[in-house]
Amino acid sequence: MRALIVEDDRDTAWLFKTVLDLGGFECENVYTAKDAFVKLSASVPDLILLDMRLGLEIGGADILYQIRSNPRFDKTRVIVITAYHKLAEPVTGLADLILYKPVEVDQLKTLASRMGTFDIKPKTFHFRDPVTELFNQEFFLTRLELAFERTKRRPEFQFAAMVTQFNLLSQEADQLDPQVHIGLLREVASRLKVQLRAMDTLARSSGWKFLALLEDLKQPDDIKVIINRLRLALSEPYPVEADTYLLEFSFGAAVYGPDFTSPDDILSAAERALAEALAAGQAAVYFVGPEQTVLA
Repeated sequence: MRALIVEDDRDTAWLFKTVLDLGGFECENVYTAKDAFVKLSASVPDLILLDMRLGLEIGGADILYQIRSNPRFDKTRVIVITAYHKLAEPVTGLADLILYKPVEVDQLKTLASRMGTFDIKPKTFHFRDPVTELFNQEFFLTRLELAFERTKRRPEFQFAAMVTQFNLLSQEADQLDPQVHIGLLREVASRLKVQLRAMDTLARSSGWKFLALLEDLKQPDDIKVIINRLRLALSEPYPVEADTYLLEFSFGAAVYGPDFTSPDDILSAAERALAEALAAGQAAVYFVGPEQTVLA
């Protein structure tokens, strides 16, 4: 079994590696979040030991959410290691186990020897919408909060929240056959996933409303490029159950600016932009900061 140890203290990392080596694991150590993402992009370890505090850069919680948002890691065990109880509380449902420092060698050795005997149940299901298998609103809000906090560590970090509302053109949605309804929602989810990046967080809010968190934008106008790309993909007819359907849709988005005071403000601005787009018959409206409205 392969293990990845993500720990910025080199002495602690090598202690963990020594213990896991004795337990029969093939181990790699990385000391920064950046190096962890590089390793995880190329491999799928059986076990990850993850420190919650990694210097001043991206924290362990960001890495854990990325792991649990990717089906490649559904069978990967994650043991969170931290000295801070408050850091562990938000990720309790995502970690397979939480250990508090100082970690006893015998404790880690015992856990490593038993790791292969545990039944593996993917940790992502609690955060998934059962119809589309996208994330649910709870997970989206957590990711939005983490993105907002990241701006405090990285002032250059740009992100946006986007809300998309779909409506069926040909008939009322509540008159659809249930299987057709489900098929359309899944087709919408599939097209959204194809057009957005793997690093973006895509969720179904409720009904025909979808949420997207778009991170690491180069400039505010990037949101316009993304919306225009989505327009083309979502405008095509939807073949479901030997028939085709047309959907109309509108976008509302808010690009982070320093005048936003909370993650909720950003999502509320995106919802307000969507309401303006629907009222004005526009395809999309977005805010740069809380006030500046732009038609896309």
